[in-house]
Amino acid sequence: MTNHALLDNITHKDLRVLPGYQAGQGFDFSTARVFPMEFNELQVEYPIVLTRNKETGHFEPVVLLGLTKGENLFLAPHGWDARYIPLAVERQPFLIGFQETMDSGIPQRQPVVHIDMDHPKVSMTEGESVFLPHGGESPLLERISSVLMAIHQGNEINQVFSKLLVGLDLVEASTMEYTLADGEKHTLAGLHIINEERLSKLNGDALEALHQKGFLQCIYMMIASMPNFRKLIDRKNALLQFQGETGA
Repeated sequence: MTNHALLDNITHKDLRVLPGYQAGQGFDFSTARVFPMEFNELQVEYPIVLTRNKETGHFEPVVLLGLTKGENLFLAPHGWDARYIPLAVERQPFLIGFQETMDSGIPQRQPVVHIDMDHPKVSMTEGESVFLPHGGESPLLERISSVLMAIHQGNEINQVFSKLLVGLDLVEASTMEYTLADGEKHTLAGLHIINEERLSKLNGDALEALHQKGFLQCIYMMIASMPNFRKLIDRKNALLQFQGETGA
């Protein structure tokens, strides 16, 4: 369950957020939505693929964090086991909401900060303060505000990215098959990737359109991230070995 509330420095003056990324803190998900401005960092750590948003029909880039639903292989005893944390993960337990305001008699929807009061990281007694004693924004909230604005802008960029990929017929469904160290064979379905053969056949106008939007490099970074799928399997095997040795 979630309990979203518009953040304000009076109602939430004593609000705190637990630090770090631990099991049981609401990070038990196997994918995280990502945005093109993150790809340079993401492609070093995670496989970047596409999934179809059932509500909008758009394709959205995501990183794979696990191989089964609810599995996050980047959660370790010491915290998040990667040098870069996706923005959609870092923003927890905060999220973007919208508030209608009037500007010269014209209604405007302004992005505002909300918080999920039922999120496991939310506390009134422990963790980092959201507001300063006199009501100003803490360094935590300043950082979160910039993260949420980047996500807001990234959502719009993702829609343009999706339309271009679909228009150029570069998206293909992918079923990833893998075998774990214990010999069990598994299939990961429902994902989409870049069709490299069609990409290689694009004409100059299409390549220029992608380049002007900054998406050509993004496409190649997605392709370059694919070997990280093997690293994900290695993480799963290491976890299975640890569980076998400890009886967990």
